[in-house]
Amino acid sequence: GVIIFILMIVTAFLGYVLPYSQMSLWG
Repeated sequence: GVIIFILMIVTAFLGYVLPYSQMSLWG
């Protein structure tokens, strides 16, 4: 339960941060 909850948060965090950093990187 807890591990799945943390995994979902990490996945959502990476899914939000990575595209945002790439867009800011490419301009």
